[in-house]
Amino acid sequence: MQEEIICFCEQYQYPKEAIQTLVNVYDTIELTPSIKELFMEARQNYAQTPFIDYNRYLDCLKISCKKESVPWETASLLFHICLVPMLYQYYDACGLSHTLCHASLEDLKWKLLECRQVYGIWGSFVPDWFVGFFQLTRFTLGRLQFEQVPFPEDYASSGRKRPTGISHAINIHIPSSGPLRHEDCVDSYQRAADFFQHTKTAFFCNSWLLFPEHTLFLPEHSRILDFMKDFDIYYSYQDPAGSNLWRIFGQPDCSDIAGLPARTSLQQAYKEWLLSGNTPGIGRGLFLY
Repeated sequence: MQEEIICFCEQYQYPKEAIQTLVNVYDTIELTPSIKELFMEARQNYAQTPFIDYNRYLDCLKISCKKESVPWETASLLFHICLVPMLYQYYDACGLSHTLCHASLEDLKWKLLECRQVYGIWGSFVPDWFVGFFQLTRFTLGRLQFEQVPFPEDYASSGRKRPTGISHAINIHIPSSGPLRHEDCVDSYQRAADFFQHTKTAFFCNSWLLFPEHTLFLPEHSRILDFMKDFDIYYSYQDPAGSNLWRIFGQPDCSDIAGLPARTSLQQAYKEWLLSGNTPGIGRGLFLY
């Protein structure tokens, strides 16, 4: 399995330091019966069905890692890397391309880099996020990620007229994989519409990126503003806890506003906004394609 892990990491161009860390932790897992047995059981069950009880495995893994002094974030990423060979088999069984599988698995790298930036650890601090990819319900199609969800019930309650003939929406996620260029987003919308084969396509997004007050303080050239223009933002709310600020500033604790970095134009704009006593927020948007 160690060779498979190295091959996977090199295929996705993981940093050398990350690969060495993952290999070292896997060696430790091989010598730790409680964690090794957990990995083996998960692999055996995943070979039978992609709908295993991920929450149970991840909860048990967290407990075992704490008990055995194994870095949980690294082990949780390894847990999913060890399932990858079977995931490709599920793609084959569904008639889906390995190229599509490869694109979706890139998300493990983005989460690896986020974990390193925010916590200084090679791994993932949100391993439950990977479930959609390993159940084949979430896919990376170009720049964005998509999954089919029920049409949002709160859309009509916001005063909008619900479109007829649409029972589901395509939920959009935005990975931290690079610049959010509008032309790339448009390309992804088309890919998703083709992939899910909806006669009428409603795209939905619930994200800090759709916070309406961005129009008050982000620079005119902001790609976030371009992204927002695609949506009818029908609901928004403030987030006093700043639960998404780590995405902007790259650190877990953003309570010291004056000490936040201002290296990018986004960080500068947000820091100035927060120092003026304002509160970050989240928006929900939808558009018909």
